[in-house]
Amino acid sequence: MKLRVVTFNTLFGGRDDDGLGVDHRWNRQVPFLKSLEPDVLLLQECNFWQLLGRRRLNQAVTELSLAAGFLAEANITTAGHQFHSAILTSARVAVLAEDCDRSRYHHAMGWMNLRLPGLPGRALEVRNLHLDPFDPRNRAREVAPLGVLAAPGRLALVGGDVNSIGQRFPEPDWRVMAPHLLNGHLRLPGEAEVGDRDAVELLARSGFVDAALTGGMAEVPTAAFGPGDVPRRQDLILASPALAPAVTGYQVHRQPVDDGTSDHCAVSVDLDLTALA
Repeated sequence: MKLRVVTFNTLFGGRDDDGLGVDHRWNRQVPFLKSLEPDVLLLQECNFWQLLGRRRLNQAVTELSLAAGFLAEANITTAGHQFHSAILTSARVAVLAEDCDRSRYHHAMGWMNLRLPGLPGRALEVRNLHLDPFDPRNRAREVAPLGVLAAPGRLALVGGDVNSIGQRFPEPDWRVMAPHLLNGHLRLPGEAEVGDRDAVELLARSGFVDAALTGGMAEVPTAAFGPGDVPRRQDLILASPALAPAVTGYQVHRQPVDDGTSDHCAVSVDLDLTALA
């Protein structure tokens, strides 16, 4: 049996005015996301989805014909934003547990444990990341506890917008980026003027496998297509060593960027659960 996992940064929940405005972008994102037929959907920048009893979260579950959803309510940033994230699931998986961690995260990390069809007694541990966009050192702190999920036998999947560059992606030309943005991406002054990849390298060293590598698409960018930015692959889906044999497909979906509904592509991964039986 196959399952599909999708990660997508909605850009302010698909709404104008930092998430407060009209929802014309979300209305165009819905049919696109439905067409991907996700079983596990990781969303970032779900701004204002906590209001009125998490109405937007529940609307999203219904509009996308999914079965359940969990909203990880984020910390308030220095600009007053709350970049919530959400995990939505289809009826083909069952939610065993869900919660979020805000204590060590710039935004929040939402998580779910899921029962998988055909694998009684085993759970898939899912972590939805939206890492610190301003402080590379904090990104490394944010992922530090996740290494234990790569322990032998644990079925774990880590995905989301990591705001860092995926393995084997070519070094961008940072000269086109405005100076006031560089500190969120480069190593500390005095070191080589290259992108900081510590968070991604920590996950790799613990054993996590980047699905883009197994899919042969490590050099395909997923985000940062706007003027004055440098395209890079920062929307990642990583599998623990025990889960990695189940990864059978990887795709980057450019439609949200091409039609102007987000500044991120969506990324999908297919899992063949028979490889784990």
